[in-house]
Amino acid sequence: MNRDTARAAFYVQKGGVGKTTSAAHVATAAATDHDLDVVLLDLAGTQNDLATQFGIVDDVEDPDAPISAVFGDDWEFIVDNIPDIVDRMVYATGEGPDLIPADTGISGADNNLASVPVEQRYLKLDSFISEQLADRYDLVVLDLPGKEDNIALNGIFAAEHVVTPLCPGAFERDQLDSLRDDLEAIREDLGDVLDAHDVHPHLSMVIPTMISGATKQSGEFVDDLEETYPDIAGDPVADSQNIGNLQAEGRTLFAADDDELYQTGKRAREAYRTNTTTLLDHLKLQ
Repeated sequence: MNRDTARAAFYVQKGGVGKTTSAAHVATAAATDHDLDVVLLDLAGTQNDLATQFGIVDDVEDPDAPISAVFGDDWEFIVDNIPDIVDRMVYATGEGPDLIPADTGISGADNNLASVPVEQRYLKLDSFISEQLADRYDLVVLDLPGKEDNIALNGIFAAEHVVTPLCPGAFERDQLDSLRDDLEAIREDLGDVLDAHDVHPHLSMVIPTMISGATKQSGEFVDDLEETYPDIAGDPVADSQNIGNLQAEGRTLFAADDDELYQTGKRAREAYRTNTTTLLDHLKLQ
């Protein structure tokens, strides 16, 4: 598929591994360090974790134009009759990237997609990005649900490039191999649809998160990723209290001054910078 704007989908079927945190930091680094126009799409559920990360959760509580509408039968009618529809969907984060937040209609949209013919079911998000966002943004970062549902598959189809953050743990490590196998199964099961649109979903980066220099488990986890996935293993992101504390304040590491950060926070921030540059190289935005 001829992509008109770069896309990356943050996806893994496991919560609590730093997926949303990583999506927010990579999007922010792409906007601030690389001067790109970036938008985040929160498709991960109704909790609005990305809005919380940027301290704008109250602003997006009742979106005028919800992202869930993109997956509905009335979307073309909405676009035809509301010329400024994207302006009404997008919120400024205050840290560089824009955000299209999650909404309460996501679950219903996922259920409704089950009745859409498979030839169209997984292409709705791609059409939205191509037709409504490509002229505005250099990079679209998708935060996908932690399960393989119709919304997640829309995101995987739309992005092709899958980024998986993972923290140390045997279960988490198994999830990565499962994801690799799942993507292969998707390519096989939906080959006709994928080939018709020249879409090739694949794992583009694995970001080790919550890495502690004081534990043997962290070191072994990073070594294993680098050995098994040498071409896509990212820079390890240090486990830091700063990440959670700043998130509670509605800020990323990039919004903090150096004197606010522990050494672990500084290392985590630098790792996100490095991983962003690597990902942008892969997406040919460098």
